[in-house]
Amino acid sequence: MGLLSQGSPLNWEEARKYADHIRKHGIIQFLNIYNKVKDRQRDVLKWGDEVEYMLVELDDNDEKVRLVLNGGDVLETLQEQGEKINP
Repeated sequence: MGLLSQGSPLNWEEARKYADHIRKHGIIQFLNIYNKVKDRQRDVLKWGDEVEYMLVELDDNDEKVRLVLNGGDVLETLQEQGEKINP
């Protein structure tokens, strides 16, 4: 998403006409990006990188997905590892 600096947003009725197109192309865009980076490992977060993730736990037995609530700890660990590799 970006900053709308020109024009104005569509109202819901107008935007609804484009929902299927946006949904379809959003999925295609996600899959293209995922396939491009899925094999990357040991990436180091650099200053200025913006990372937005949702941590989840998959329970195959109960077929449930649960939100993991220790994201702050995980982020702190990632930052520490990044500082060790690239101070």
